[in-house]
Amino acid sequence: MVQLSEAQRAHVAAMVRRRLGSCVPWNRKLHWAPELNIQAETYPTVNLFSEVRPSVRQVHELREGEYVDSQNGQFRYALRLHRRGAPLETWWGPKTGTVLFDGDIEIPILFEREAPGGAWRTYPWMSLTPAELLTLRPGTKQAKGRVIIAGLGLAHQLIEVGKRRAVTELTVVERSRELVEMIMPRAMAVLAQNGRTEVRVLGGDAFELLPKLEADVALIDTFPAYGDNRKAMAQLRKRCPKIKKMWDWGWPS
Repeated sequence: MVQLSEAQRAHVAAMVRRRLGSCVPWNRKLHWAPELNIQAETYPTVNLFSEVRPSVRQVHELREGEYVDSQNGQFRYALRLHRRGAPLETWWGPKTGTVLFDGDIEIPILFEREAPGGAWRTYPWMSLTPAELLTLRPGTKQAKGRVIIAGLGLAHQLIEVGKRRAVTELTVVERSRELVEMIMPRAMAVLAQNGRTEVRVLGGDAFELLPKLEADVALIDTFPAYGDNRKAMAQLRKRCPKIKKMWDWGWPS
């Protein structure tokens, strides 16, 4: 553990006080910046499982009532309690920064096992942090007409796209049936509140299914890392002549 001097601790404390005193509301027009300071009560994540209690425990330490597992135990949904003033990493392309909140927030988080029945992976499969929301937003803004969403995740992009009146048809492509059965019923309940009751779900590998489909826009969120998808997407675009526009997670515009 790094030991800070008294002067260094005072500097860090002053910086946190400054940032906490300059928090602004989260909104749809908020742009990424190296330093983001957000009012906690405005942060818009949707908890799909209201019966889950927030926790600061690691995935393998969670107690009953602090998680929901998928039917076969491959995925675990939880709510990470993130404390006031604690920084979270953000990114935009190659740039990195931090965000902090002026109050505690609850972050939906999804874990996956390393293998069926095995240990939980240390890092989340997906979590609805500000970095996730901001980097998915450019794709959501392009959604109109017939839209395909490849990669269900925690259904954040599906829900946001479903709110757009310009979207006439929605299709989800997801290879994990277990994840679909876990997430889609809860996501559909949220979508219904916004007047959307029909979503087509196709099971299978997006790279095999997308070339067979027609759409105005396809939003591809199937990559394990952010911003390293150029070659794969260039190849996929050539194979999808019936999809007019394709966006992938990692492309900020």
